[in-house]
Amino acid sequence: MSGFSPATIKALKKRSRGLCEGCGLEPATEAHHAQYKSRGGPDTLGNALHLCGWGNHTGCHGIAHSGARGESLGWAIRSGHNPLLVPKFRRFDSKWWRYDDEGGAVQVSATDAIEYLTMIGAMKQGIT
Repeated sequence: MSGFSPATIKALKKRSRGLCEGCGLEPATEAHHAQYKSRGGPDTLGNALHLCGWGNHTGCHGIAHSGARGESLGWAIRSGHNPLLVPKFRRFDSKWWRYDDEGGAVQVSATDAIEYLTMIGAMKQGIT
């Protein structure tokens, strides 16, 4: 059970247009908490990603749960950080985005995204 309300799931599907927000190649099958519920993540649209794969093991959803790789893409957020501020990487357009709780998205420069992720410890300095 995802924990997201039906209204949040509906808005997530609208934002993603039914495609994985990670790879953009596969249908989105999972509503993923970027900041896991176990890490205090809220059930909000700004903390949601619509990803391909099943469970926590396959597709982009599996990558999000893979530890350092998921964190370096902004698909997994450590406790104590605001999901609205953490940029998320979309592999299909090679761009970084911040999602809000209203269904909007703001593009973030790669430099700013990497700097922020390095600052919060999600990415090692010098890794792109």
